[in-house]
Amino acid sequence: MNNGEKLKNSYYNFILDVSDGFILYNSLTGVIISVTDKMEIEKIKEIVEKEEVYYDKEDEIIRILYEKGILVEYDKNELEYLQFLYEREVVRDRELSLTMITTRQCQLRCVYCYEKHENLKMSEQIYRSIELYIETSLKEKEYLGVNIMLFGGEPFLEYDQIVIFLKNVQRICNTCHASYHVGATSNGILLDPKRFETLYELGVKYYQITIDGLEDTHDKYRKSLNKKGSFQTIISNLQYMNQTEYDFEVTIRTNFNEEVFQKAKEFYRFLSENFDQRFHVYYEGIKKLGGSKDDQLEILDTEKVSKTSVEIAEYIRKLGIKNDVVSEMTLPFGRVCYATKHNDYIIDYDGSILKCTLSLDDTVNRIGKLLFDGTMEIDEGKHARWVGKKTQFSSICKTCKVLPLCYGGRCVNGRVHNEKFECDREQQEKELEELIICHL
Repeated sequence: MNNGEKLKNSYYNFILDVSDGFILYNSLTGVIISVTDKMEIEKIKEIVEKEEVYYDKEDEIIRILYEKGILVEYDKNELEYLQFLYEREVVRDRELSLTMITTRQCQLRCVYCYEKHENLKMSEQIYRSIELYIETSLKEKEYLGVNIMLFGGEPFLEYDQIVIFLKNVQRICNTCHASYHVGATSNGILLDPKRFETLYELGVKYYQITIDGLEDTHDKYRKSLNKKGSFQTIISNLQYMNQTEYDFEVTIRTNFNEEVFQKAKEFYRFLSENFDQRFHVYYEGIKKLGGSKDDQLEILDTEKVSKTSVEIAEYIRKLGIKNDVVSEMTLPFGRVCYATKHNDYIIDYDGSILKCTLSLDDTVNRIGKLLFDGTMEIDEGKHARWVGKKTQFSSICKTCKVLPLCYGGRCVNGRVHNEKFECDREQQEKELEELIICHL
């Protein structure tokens, strides 16, 4: 950028007034800037109110605003640039992402769970087929690395098979000089110290573990099959992890209804007092996802979920806990559903290839099969229904400042089943503003 070149304010800027100044946020870059200095406030307010601004590398504020994407070239087509970024960052992503349903079984019977909990698990042959697929893909340079997410049911019911599998994949990636990342969505019950140590050595450095509040609500809504509570076991396992010096991350997820929300502050205070910055939080309202007990669920309405989310975010910020809801909701493409990505597959216990974890046995969702020789047999027509839905922008999308985050999407499972949906642009932008304000 040369001195004197004409700039403009980005269309994707949010300028948010707060008590001690204001916040600048740009959804195309994900940058959040809090401004509290009186002189800077006056100058920046003057800049963001102008239709034209001229670049001056000696002017630190203008230079920073340009570098952070608050100011952009005057003739820049930002919608076109957004489409370019999506192509580069998402469509051309060269890392293979595999979610593995190692078993359909689980020790818990959560009241809101949509899964059937069957005694169905991956065979040794399926594990070997996945290994072959990974090895072939890396050697032929179709992908440059692999991200594995262990899923279920409860994946660690198949702990022994997982250990053998990860040892083999780790060796393959080392041989191919490929990146290798592993995470797990687990209830945390089986993650005892010895297993955690072994899994860490095998590269499992991320976990999502659900805890629905303190012991009384958690054990009520996440009931054990043996009728015993699981809260104390999970917390004990996490406290061991917290005592180590290992480089890992744990997202503690909470599913809210009114009862859990009423005790949220007490729960998050407990987390802040017992766990360090490697432990983050994520939360959602309980949803009816097709489970056998949906008609018995007490859920929060959309407006209440939005209000609850903001209230929780504000309290979590005061406690100094990292909020993964804010991280996901404010980063470019952070709301893009994994099911729309060409390089993202779910491998079921029997080798079936799926796109979405919310409708495991839906024929529309089952797009292919992993063969014993390590090749994927994909129905490209079915696959296209998931991947191709993302690029259909409505007129509302094209003018929405949240577009860089969701790229015109929502739960794609609904789209492929032809559900009618119209986004409330003003509501989306308002919720985003409230979330950012509470975060800082």
